[in-house]
Amino acid sequence: MSEQNLYSDIDTQRRDNGFLSLSETMALTQRGNTVLDPFSTLISVHAKIGRDNVFYPSVTLRADRPEAIVIGNANTFYPMSYLEASGPDTNGSENNYPSIEGGVIEIGSGNQFGPEGGVSIKANSPGTCIKIGDNGRYLSGAMLLGNSTFGDGAQVLGSITVQNCILEAGDPFSGQDPDLRAAVIKGRGLIRGQTIHTGKVAVVGEASSQITLHEQSYFHPKKG
Repeated sequence: MSEQNLYSDIDTQRRDNGFLSLSETMALTQRGNTVLDPFSTLISVHAKIGRDNVFYPSVTLRADRPEAIVIGNANTFYPMSYLEASGPDTNGSENNYPSIEGGVIEIGSGNQFGPEGGVSIKANSPGTCIKIGDNGRYLSGAMLLGNSTFGDGAQVLGSITVQNCILEAGDPFSGQDPDLRAAVIKGRGLIRGQTIHTGKVAVVGEASSQITLHEQSYFHPKKG
């Protein structure tokens, strides 16, 4: 197989599955984005991408309709970051919801997704919306689901499934006063249907019944 035919076959498979071609993926760099490995980076034709984002290898953005994924500027997506905004199955099953739109993911600017285990963000059930503000961190295997809002500066640190939660906004992790920083969830396990307030850390065990709340200054002394 010639190199030209190889690239053509790769692009055909990408388009058949709703992803940008190799050249379309690299065209994102014209707006200051960095795509370190276009061969392993899959970005939906329906995703709206801002400027100056960095995409490491093995990043996937999957969406099934225009602007189901909207990304701002200067975010970093480390390897194994997976975003999916999709609707219900429309193959004739009894679970069809033909009149209800699928999920939406909205991401602001200056966030870090990964590394160390990647991050999964899935708005893949009818009417769900995951909103992520600016300057947050989502690391080490975090999974974000359902109707969830992560305010400016919020952090999810660890192999935690966060479903239908609100993390209130505040200063980013570098802020001088830890009790003014945005809400944080850390640990391992599941947290569902919770609101974590500014300046608080929710420490999650193996089950949601084991959530413990602390002031952030419990873990981090004030700076200055």
